[in-house]
Amino acid sequence: THWGMLPRLRTLPGVQVVEERFVQDGPVWSSAGVSAGIDMMLACIAQVAGADVAGQVQFAAEYYPDGIRYGEQPRDPRAPAYVRAG
Repeated sequence: THWGMLPRLRTLPGVQVVEERFVQDGPVWSSAGVSAGIDMMLACIAQVAGADVAGQVQFAAEYYPDGIRYGEQPRDPRAPAYVRAG
């Protein structure tokens, strides 16, 4: 959920608030919002299908907000400079 809801979540019984963009608790993944959900899905894809597959998805989406590069796609000569620079 959005970080603005953290105070309210802390009032709920049995709820443990973890202040991360996304978390995995066993088979359950949850994220803080839309862009955090993209980060979460790339991590999930990397875990399930491997870093190269996650890299293909990340490269196609041109999504590099947190500096993490999965796979080798950023080395692709077709990649824009801002992708290769990371």
